[in-house]
Amino acid sequence: MFQKASQPNYLEATSLPAFLFKWKKPLLIVCGLTLIASVIFSGESFIKPKYKSTVIFFPTATNSVSKALLDEAVSEKQDILAFGEEEQAEQLLQILNSDYIKNEIAEKYKLMQHYGIDPNGQYPHTRLHQEYNDNIKFSRTEFMSVRIDVMDTDPQMAADIANDISSLLDSTKTRMQRERAVEALKIIEGDLNEKKKAIQIKEDSLMIIRKKGMIDYRNQALVWNEEYAKSYAIMNNQKATLYELEKHYSSNDTAVLNTRARYRGAEASVKSLEEKLKILADYGGFSIALSEELAMERQELTRIQQQYYKLKVDAEQNLPHKFVVDKATKAEKKSYPIRWLIVLVSVSCVFILCCLSILMLEKYRNLNIHS
Repeated sequence: MFQKASQPNYLEATSLPAFLFKWKKPLLIVCGLTLIASVIFSGESFIKPKYKSTVIFFPTATNSVSKALLDEAVSEKQDILAFGEEEQAEQLLQILNSDYIKNEIAEKYKLMQHYGIDPNGQYPHTRLHQEYNDNIKFSRTEFMSVRIDVMDTDPQMAADIANDISSLLDSTKTRMQRERAVEALKIIEGDLNEKKKAIQIKEDSLMIIRKKGMIDYRNQALVWNEEYAKSYAIMNNQKATLYELEKHYSSNDTAVLNTRARYRGAEASVKSLEEKLKILADYGGFSIALSEELAMERQELTRIQQQYYKLKVDAEQNLPHKFVVDKATKAEKKSYPIRWLIVLVSVSCVFILCCLSILMLEKYRNLNIHS
């Protein structure tokens, strides 16, 4: 009965207001000391303040400048002025986290020395990467833009690092694309030279045929056949006329001499046209086939040249791969540490620990009294 009667008194004694009032002096002393200590130890003498600089940009929508500039039919996603989407933002984040950019920034700003890392100590590069990742953050915003946050004890250095990373992003992606474009350009350039050689061989062959007198097979065949038919008819007429005149007149007669001259002229014309028609017969089919092949080769050459010019644009382009919204500037106010938060957390934690310790101590004493 004694124990049951004492339980309500114990509960009343351990209620929160009563508990705080009972132990107010120790709690105030401990919390006060914690407050003073946290204010002192969160100061610049113990924790170096850090300043944050930020760059915000949107990725571009297109990866190929030649398609955006030279293609006639360009979709909205290939527009050179269009903003990129999630896929392009993720690509840029991957490049920002690359070792190439980390090493370039670490070397330029001597981050190992700046972060106080001994290069001859244990795992210096691992520690450098840890410090880099702790102080430099990359993230994607809810608006599909990309954010670069740099924290450093030197506010100007933080801004310079953020802006340099932004610039390195462009040069790194350009270098990656240019390496691929240059290799593709070499392949297309080889095809272009081979195609030019093949066209030159066909043009030389056609030139040889043209020197023989055949320029245009279809037109020449039409004209020469008509001329041959006329000359052959004239020759036969003159031959028949000469045959009749020689029956009645002497060979020295003027009419006979003139007719014989016209006959020989027509005969010579027929022989000349027969030689030309023989050339047509010998080289006509080859000339037509060669001309058609040459036309196709020139069309293919035009297509390869277009590809070559596009790849050349991609290999030589130096356009940025982002639309910068905000450049990094020197911060005027520190971002770390947040002293009021440190003080609040420190005092709260100490207060809770003290309360728990006192409760455990009282419970232990009550158990000893009732035992």
